Amino acid sequence: MKPSSTSLALALTSAAWLLGAAPVHAAPPAASGPREIARVGDRGNHVLWLETDEGVVDIAVMATYPQRPLVAPLFLKKHTPAEVFLALAPARQELPAALARQSLFAVDFTAREQLQRENAAALAAMPSGFDSGAQSLTAGCSTSFRAWVGSEYGDATCGDPSQEVISTAHPSDTYCTSGCDFQLGVQDRATCEPKLRSCDIIKGTATVVRLRTTDWWNGVNFNHPGHSAHFAVANCSGNGPVTFNRARGASGTYTVQVPVNGMLHYKPGTPIVPANAANFVAYGSWKKGKTASGDTYVSNSMSVEANGGTDDRVIACGDIYTDYTLQDVSSPTCHGSDISLCSGGNCTSSCFYCSGGSCPTN
Repeated sequence: MKPSSTSLALALTSAAWLLGAAPVHAAPPAASGPREIARVGDRGNHVLWLETDEGVVDIAVMATYPQRPLVAPLFLKKHTPAEVFLALAPARQELPAALARQSLFAVDFTAREQLQRENAAALAAMPSGFDSGAQSLTAGCSTSFRAWVGSEYGDATCGDPSQEVISTAHPSDTYCTSGCDFQLGVQDRATCEPKLRSCDIIKGTATVVRLRTTDWWNGVNFNHPGHSAHFAVANCSGNGPVTFNRARGASGTYTVQVPVNGMLHYKPGTPIVPANAANFVAYGSWKKGKTASGDTYVSNSMSVEANGGTDDRVIACGDIYTDYTLQDVSSPTCHGSDISLCSGGNCTSSCFYCSGGSCPTN
C-alpha cells in the first residue's frame, strides 16, 4: 500500500440495456438503515432508491457482467434521484413521497420523455464489446471485466491495476451555456444583463478521497468524512457472493450481497456535483460551493466481507467528496476587461460586476 496523501481514517485489511420501463416495487421497511422505497428492474440488473432517517434518498445500481446497467453513470451524475426515477419508471408511475419533494417534474410527462431519451443516449455512448462469457471460478479479474467495471462506475480508474490504492484526487467540471459538463444558470440566466454568453465559463473543482483496489481477496475497509460519496464493489471470481456494507453518518448500515459477475455501486449523501452554478448565477450565487464542514459533512464508510477464499477476488472503489470550489475561468475578452461575473458584495447588477460603470444590456 502506498502512503495516503491526506490524513484520513482508513484501513485496508490485507491490502441491460433498458428495453422498456419496468414495474416499480418497494421492499418492506428495514429494521435499521436506509429504507428501500422503490426498485426498477430484475434481480441481476436493477436500480434501488433508499431513504435515510434524514430524508435523503440514496441510489444503488446493480448490474451483471457484461450487460449495461439500467441507468448510465453520466446520467446518474447529472440528475437527482427523482429525475433518475422518472427516466426509468413507467410513464404514469407516481413518484414516492420522498422523491416528489425534490422533483419539479412529477406530472410533466414531456419532461419524463426527455429524461428517458437522455438516459438512453448516455447508455448508447457507453463502451461495449466486453467478453460475453462469464467469469470462471479461476481466481482473478479479467481485463474485460476490469474495463466493464470502469464503464459501469463512470471512471476508468476503477478497476485499473495501475492506479494507487489510496490517493487524493481533484476532478473538475465546467458550467456554461453550451458545450460544458453542466448548463450555467438554467433558472435565472434570462435575467442577466448583459446576457450570458458561451464564453462565460465556471470551473468547479472537488477534493475527493479515493480508494481503488483491484483483484483483492481479503476484505476491504474504507472510511472518511465528507458531504457525499460513491462506492462500488464488483465480484470477479470465487464460490459465491460477497457482502458489501456501507454507512453514512448515523443513518445505519446498508448491506447487500454481490454475486459473482455482479457489481453494485452506491451513491449516499447529497451530491455536491453539479453545484449551485448549474441553476443560479445572480448576485454571486454561482460561486456557492462546499467547504469541509457543516451538517452534511459526516462519516462515510464501506467494507467488503466474505471474500477470504483462495479464489475469491473483488474490485472495490470509493470516492468521498470533502469540498467543492468554483472559479470564473471566462476569457477576459468575453464581455470586455471591465466586466466579469459578480461574486457576493461586488455586484453592480444581478449577474455582473462592471468596473467601468453600468453594465451594457447586450
